[in-house]
Amino acid sequence: RSVGISYPAINASDLMRLKGPIPGREEQAAIATFLDRETDKIDVLVEEQMRLIDLLKEKRQAVISLSVTKGLNPNVPMKDSGVEWLGKVPAHWRVVPLKFFADVGNGSTPNRDRPDYWTSTGFPWLSSTVVNQDKVTQAEEFVTDLALAECHLPKVQPPAILLGITGQGRTRGMACTLLLEATINQHIAYVKPRNEAVKLSYLRGLFDMAYLKLRTDSEEGGSTKAAITCEQIANLRFPVPPSVEQSAIAASLALQARRFDELVEEATEATSLLVERRSALISAAVTGKIDVRGFAPSPAP
Repeated sequence: RSVGISYPAINASDLMRLKGPIPGREEQAAIATFLDRETDKIDVLVEEQMRLIDLLKEKRQAVISLSVTKGLNPNVPMKDSGVEWLGKVPAHWRVVPLKFFADVGNGSTPNRDRPDYWTSTGFPWLSSTVVNQDKVTQAEEFVTDLALAECHLPKVQPPAILLGITGQGRTRGMACTLLLEATINQHIAYVKPRNEAVKLSYLRGLFDMAYLKLRTDSEEGGSTKAAITCEQIANLRFPVPPSVEQSAIAASLALQARRFDELVEEATEATSLLVERRSALISAAVTGKIDVRGFAPSPAP
């Protein structure tokens, strides 16, 4: 019944003319009492499912952190990493700044008032929203060769890691894996290993683990607009196991991530079904599709 193209709406007069079923006062009270009781039960179940989802995500993060800092062998000799937030690491691992084995940089946003900078089929340009994805395989915006030449726009070769570096929301510090050649804006940093000495899949696990560390470091300056700098990223000291171990850790993380994701998906689906059940129950009760007078005693008028 709403009208309008960009902002569909229904006006007050139309709303007042809508007709609906009005049972007797005692039956209204019975319906309300029934719905209060039944929807409370559903709300408790929804809350439990949401809590389960949070716990699964926390457990997933804990598994990542343990694997990329301690390895897969619980009996291996350990040493002090010399980095407070890392703690102890396997004795045969190196602990070095990221800049020793990877390149770090960011991009820019070409002038939106320059039509010669933007095109519908040019070179992929990515904004910071992409870090909410796990893997980036396509772009929504594109820039011209002129923009690439005149603006600070790196051509990032896949595979690489993209990292959100600004903003007050959850995207600052989040990482994703870039799987297409693209350029980026100033709110994202790219991290590209220089060779196979560090596997990208293992490095991605390190950045997932370092999320809270990056956010904390970016807020230490006291600025209201917290930001992570490319210099901070480059100077981060990370544990680097031998290449074979990196591959084993990455494979283990991929397997466990799939398991956690499946459990989260099941809990999310259960939550959606409960919400649908709640809505359907309300609709059925207030339209008389179900008779609830025998289920809920009516309170005194």
